[in-house]
Amino acid sequence: MKYMKICFYSAVLISIFLCPVRVEANISPQRIPQLDSLASDISFLGYIPSAGRFPILAASNNWFGLLSGVRLLPGDSDELASLLADTSEKCRYYGAAPWTSDGDMVLVTAPQHICLPSNLQPAVAAGFQVFFNIDGYEFLSNPQTAVCSPDLDVFEIFPDSAGRFSFDTPTVGVYWVEVMQQTASGPSIELLFPIIAGGTAADVFNGIIGIAGSEADSPLEVFHELNSIRHSRGIQALEPSEILDSLASIRAKDLAFSGSFSHFGLNTSSLPEILPQSISVYGENIGRGRGYQEAWSMILISPFHLQTCMSEAYTHVGISGAVDSSEYEWQLVLVQVFASGVDK
Repeated sequence: MKYMKICFYSAVLISIFLCPVRVEANISPQRIPQLDSLASDISFLGYIPSAGRFPILAASNNWFGLLSGVRLLPGDSDELASLLADTSEKCRYYGAAPWTSDGDMVLVTAPQHICLPSNLQPAVAAGFQVFFNIDGYEFLSNPQTAVCSPDLDVFEIFPDSAGRFSFDTPTVGVYWVEVMQQTASGPSIELLFPIIAGGTAADVFNGIIGIAGSEADSPLEVFHELNSIRHSRGIQALEPSEILDSLASIRAKDLAFSGSFSHFGLNTSSLPEILPQSISVYGENIGRGRGYQEAWSMILISPFHLQTCMSEAYTHVGISGAVDSSEYEWQLVLVQVFASGVDK
């Protein structure tokens, strides 16, 4: 019987720029219990959760850092040995669990992190304050931390004199916390993790607690969902733009072809380089996932990306997608280009 290898890289969100991750060179991946537990939960479920449910499952296993991927592999595969010998930032930590009785396994990998939350519980009571620290926060350059509430309200939070963060959880639901730092080459998302108020990860998976998600299967459906959310919040609808659609298409294809995650990079044309000179107010969101639904859903749970979507500074939007593929894996790259003062 042929063995079909399944490979899934967790959906990735890129803020206005992406900066290189600082890593220790020539260190083999370290196996850690949190990722072993996460791999075991995936094996128990029998599938790899999509979009926001994936980081929720990770947080329920006390892993609040970024994840680089999940693979289902034969236990004796050459690729497994290659991954575990990888000394790059893509696989700094890993966990594994049996997938089948034939020896196939679930492998979960995580990159080297710059900062990581501590003294944090994945589930808290609603109506109380959440408190936590972020180890390594002091080494970030001009960092910002924002929270997105279950009602899609985005607000910034700041550390107190002891370096502790806090925010209120007035309603039941999932609160998403995101950390971004500003560097010489621009902003970089360093953390995105959930806190469940008034419930557990099981409540999310059973549909008792909802999370932002999408049913979109095309750029047009993403556009309609975007304006539906803006309408529900009393924000003026965005107008479609053929010019911005074209620019989004160029950006998506460039990112897919180059395998880049960055708004500005050596291998792609940046948005400012291809914008008409008449446009001076603009923004860009990039999401990745196993299709439009997942890529767009990941943008919706990201506070800083959601801020861009809900901004009243923009009047028009262009949306496009392209497939980034290799021999064994693929992702849809979703690009949204926002602007004002656009000649359609």
